[in-house]
Amino acid sequence: MVKGKRPLNERSSASDFGPSERLQHTSGLAYERTSKQLGSKKRLRITNQTPLDRLHSRQQISQRQFDAGQRIYALWYKAGKLQRLTANYNAVIVDGGKAEESAGEAEAEYNAALKSVGRDLAAVLRWVCIHGSAPNEWAKENGHAPKSGVAVLRVALDAVGDYFRMPR
Repeated sequence: MVKGKRPLNERSSASDFGPSERLQHTSGLAYERTSKQLGSKKRLRITNQTPLDRLHSRQQISQRQFDAGQRIYALWYKAGKLQRLTANYNAVIVDGGKAEESAGEAEAEYNAALKSVGRDLAAVLRWVCIHGSAPNEWAKENGHAPKSGVAVLRVALDAVGDYFRMPR
């Protein structure tokens, strides 16, 4: 073995969290302990994964608007709209399984919620809440000023929050 080189199986003392400069300038990162004991290892968790998460953390949308967007996504997901790469093992149990909302009921409620807000506002809800694109990209695609995307999204989220009868 050449002096100065370390063996490949030796653990590195470098952090798994990346360079300190990246952590200083990145929003949406949170440290959490892996157990409740003092001195336990920490892990880094990304908290801003979707445009709704980022808008909510920057306080550009309210908690009610964020919850309405999450509820639209949950209905879309329950309706089975997500493209599957494997088989669906969550088949409906006929012999008295627990009562869950079926895919058909979820799809009906999802469609009714989008229909209640109108075609134009439903488009921005799908663009941001379902597809995970930024609201300013939606505005550019539809010929609006890029800064108006967040304002239109707020109106759409308020409308769908009213449909779900969420308290203001």
